[in-house]
Amino acid sequence: MTDNRVKGAGRNPRRRFSTNIVQRGSFDLIFACTILLLFTFGIIMMYSASYAYSASNRGGANALFYSQLKNAAIGFVGLFVLSKIDYKLYNGRFAVLAYVGTVIILILTLILNIGKSEKRWIEIGGSFQLQPSEFAKLSLILVLAYVLCVLQKPLRAPKDKLAKFDPNADGLTKYEAKIFGFARNPFRACIVAAFVIGSYCVLIFLESHYSCTILMFALGVFMLWLSGTKKKYFFWLAVGISAVVAIVLLNPSILEKLGGFGASRITAWLEKDNGSWDRYQTVNGLYAIGSGGLFGVGLGNSRQKQLYIPEPQNDFIFPVICEELGFIGAVLVILLFAVLIWRGFVIARRSRDYFGSLVVMGIMIQIALQVIINICVVTDIFPNTGIALPFFSYGGTALIVLLCEMGIVLSVSRSSSLEKE
Repeated sequence: MTDNRVKGAGRNPRRRFSTNIVQRGSFDLIFACTILLLFTFGIIMMYSASYAYSASNRGGANALFYSQLKNAAIGFVGLFVLSKIDYKLYNGRFAVLAYVGTVIILILTLILNIGKSEKRWIEIGGSFQLQPSEFAKLSLILVLAYVLCVLQKPLRAPKDKLAKFDPNADGLTKYEAKIFGFARNPFRACIVAAFVIGSYCVLIFLESHYSCTILMFALGVFMLWLSGTKKKYFFWLAVGISAVVAIVLLNPSILEKLGGFGASRITAWLEKDNGSWDRYQTVNGLYAIGSGGLFGVGLGNSRQKQLYIPEPQNDFIFPVICEELGFIGAVLVILLFAVLIWRGFVIARRSRDYFGSLVVMGIMIQIALQVIINICVVTDIFPNTGIALPFFSYGGTALIVLLCEMGIVLSVSRSSSLEKE
C-alpha cells in the first residue's frame, strides 16, 4: 500500500468518469457469495436464538423470524437496486443532501423522545421502529468520503503553504470551492472533517446511544487515516480521547449527570461480582460460551436462550452460536467476516477512483468495528453496549441498511470489472 493509503490518492479528487445511472459490468462473485453465506447462516441462527423469546413475548415462536424475513426482502431489493446504480452519483450533491437529511432526522428523533430514557427510535404505525442511527453510519461514510475527496489537496499540503482550490483543475463546482475555501491547509481541513464527524457523534450521544457514538467516531478517524492525513494529528487525537475515556471509566457517574444509563453498565463491567441486572446478561452469555465446548450442544439446543439471556436474538446472539455450534462454529463465523472484509478491501484497491475506495473501506471498517465490539462485549472484554452483530442480530433498520451498503460495494466492484474489460 502506498503512503497515500488508497488507490487514486494524489490524482484529481473529483475526476469525472462517464456516469450512467445504471451500472454495467459483473460484480465481485466472491464478495456476493460471502454475503449470501453470512445472511443464510445469520437468519438460521437468529431463528434458533429467538424462538423461545418470540413465543413468550411476541405471540408465536416464528414471529421474529417472519419479521426478519420481511426486513431481509426489503434489504435485498435495496441491495439489487444499489448494486446497479453508479456509485459515483453519490459523490457530490447527494452526499450533502444525505448529511442534511440525516442531521434533521436525528434532531427529530431527539424531539419526539423528549422525557424518555430510550431516545434511539421513531415509532411508525405502532408496530415498526425506525432507528435513525443506522442510517447515520452510511450517511457518515458517504459524506466523509466526499469531503475527503475535495480536501485531498490541502490534507497533503505543507503546513506553511495554503492550497488554493481551482474549480476547473480540481473538478469542483463554484459552490464547492467557496464552501471548502476555508480548508486550505492540513489543520483547517482536519477541522472541517472533525466538524462533520462531531455533528453525528454529538446527536447520537444525546440519544444515549454511547456505543454507536464510539463506533461513529472510530469510523471517522479510520477514514481520516486512510485518506492520508498527517500522523501527528492522530497522536494528539489519541491522547485526548484516551484521557476522556479514562476519566469516564474512573468516574462513570459522569454519564448519569448527562442523563444517560451507561454508568451502571460500566460499574457492572468493572465489578465482576456485581449482582445487578446489568451484569445478569453478561454472566449468562459467558455461561453459554463456556458450555459450548468444541462442537457445541447442537443447533437449536441452547439452554441459555430459554429466557436466561434477555433477548438473545439481539446483541447477545454470538453466545448462542458458541453454545450450539461450539468453538468450531464461532471460528467459522469470524472467518466468514474476515473473508467479507478482506474481499471488500480488494474491491476498494481496485476501485477506479478515490471516492469509491474510501466508501468501500468505510463500509468494511464499520462492519469490522461492529464485529470486534460485539464479540468483545459478550466475552466481557468491553462493557455491555448496544452494538449488533451484522447479518446475525435481529433488527429491521440495521439489516436493511447493511444490505444496502453491500449493494454499494457491489456497485464499486462492477465499475472495477468494467475497467479490466
